Amino acid sequence: MSSANKFRIAAIVVAALILAYAPASLYSELFSTKKPSLPADPSKIVSEKLEPSLATTISPLRADLEGNHALALGLTALRPGTGSLSAADVQNNMEGQEAIKAALKKTPYRSELWLVLALLQTQRKTDNKQIIEALKMSYFTAPNDAQLMPLRLYTSARSEALADGDLRELARGDVRLMLIRQLELRGAVSTAYVAGSNVGKTFIEEAVQSIDPKLATLLRK
Repeated sequence: MSSANKFRIAAIVVAALILAYAPASLYSELFSTKKPSLPADPSKIVSEKLEPSLATTISPLRADLEGNHALALGLTALRPGTGSLSAADVQNNMEGQEAIKAALKKTPYRSELWLVLALLQTQRKTDNKQIIEALKMSYFTAPNDAQLMPLRLYTSARSEALADGDLRELARGDVRLMLIRQLELRGAVSTAYVAGSNVGKTFIEEAVQSIDPKLATLLRK
């Protein structure tokens, strides 16, 4: 077989693959789980059962769609409050974590996935080191994203992660931006304080005190 014929066959195969992939990708785009928004207050999350994403199966190269589905799965596994999780809640939590971890292998730059993973780990009372690592990755991949700040501060404050000096400095930057440049997020600081651990509450008091002493006084009341 001549080189020209080999080239023609290869070109035909590539064209056929493209023609097959295009409608699969379009179907996935139309019918896959849409990227959910992160709530400023996790108690506002409405739990719903998500079915396996057929769209991501049909178009496996769309890592963004897999990430969106994993994010939605993680968010619906979250539970408000600090009470103990039921057996079903624990199962949903672990499934959410596994889905997010799988998505992060393909899209490690998605900060919101790292953040929801950290919150799931916090609710599951996972080893503090893992929570710190996930939170740091959320900061490193999107250090100044205002949409992430409320949930990121909430997660950091609720766990014992702020015992880590590096994470404490990263969180301090979020608090400063929320109180000075993102005034609509000031309420989220109070929400994080109410849900915070002893370590989290102490950190928020100190961080707020240096910026807005009046707010710090209100938090302590």
